[in-house]
Amino acid sequence: MRESVRVHHVEELTLTSALLSWKFALWWNLLIVLLGAAYAAGVVRLRREKPERNWPAHRSWLFAFGLVSLFVAMNSFVAVYSHALFTMHMVQHLMLIMLVPALLVYGKPLRLWSELDGSGRVERVLRGRTVGILTHPAWTMVLYSVVLVATHLTPFMQVMLLNPWLHHAESVLYLVTGYLTFLPLLGKEPTRWQHFPYPLRVFSSLMGMGPDTGIGVILMMADDPLFPAYGMMRDWWIDDGTLSVLADQRLGGGIMWFFGDALMAVFALVLVKQWMRAKGSEAGFGNWLESARRSALAETDSEAESAVRNLRAAEDVDEDERARQAYNAMLARLARQDGEHRQSGR
Repeated sequence: MRESVRVHHVEELTLTSALLSWKFALWWNLLIVLLGAAYAAGVVRLRREKPERNWPAHRSWLFAFGLVSLFVAMNSFVAVYSHALFTMHMVQHLMLIMLVPALLVYGKPLRLWSELDGSGRVERVLRGRTVGILTHPAWTMVLYSVVLVATHLTPFMQVMLLNPWLHHAESVLYLVTGYLTFLPLLGKEPTRWQHFPYPLRVFSSLMGMGPDTGIGVILMMADDPLFPAYGMMRDWWIDDGTLSVLADQRLGGGIMWFFGDALMAVFALVLVKQWMRAKGSEAGFGNWLESARRSALAETDSEAESAVRNLRAAEDVDEDERARQAYNAMLARLARQDGEHRQSGR
């Protein structure tokens, strides 16, 4: 069977070979250039057409770092060795599903696109039902978990090793999954989840550690290689005991566990810092509890038509003056009714 698969003739991984090992991923590099050019052109156009709308430089830098990280993941020694070593595959995986998407989200390309559109059509699409469903935090976290399980605890990895074209499909899957996952958690893009409450963002980030930890531990504790095809992917250190397939798998599992959780922890800390500076509904649990409170107050008195309108129109009872006045008037009316009821009962 070894003759039927492609053996990767790469040198033993050392610091020197890592620095000198590069490949040219044509289609990925074209994508990087197109994304970078489109973003740069958008920034230039925004500054020319709307000079009053200042586009912060740090957003452009973060987006550029994301593209550079994508270039490194698909062209450097990480990509060269990713099909020969599970450890390098795991490094590439973490870059594609976590680091690159997070940096791109922080660059806010969707907001840039929206601000360039004077008709408002782009923002309507981004806030529409379809995009809202695709970026729903509950769905994206499930997607993140399913993708990790499907690509590491099923025969997919074994099949991918024997069919290299699947490696590119897996890379696309990681990149898209990561972007959809981190868009509602880290982003402030003009979508339905722009004001997703920070407590829930932090909670979702911490929950995201679960799949990385669970799968990493399973890979580390396995008694036998889960992906034996790795033994046919290279023509060195197979029989000399330097790094067996099982040891390579266990090291990769450790990388997934430690660095996956570490990145999620960093994101959670950033969110906590933003939470401490947040005001309004984002600092709590959004408008859900407030909406229930308004409904309960409004339904206690069917005759208070004006109070109902004020309460339902207000975004926050404690912040809107009309709602506060209606709320106090309703409490006074209920107190009077309660007093009259007690007097009539005597």
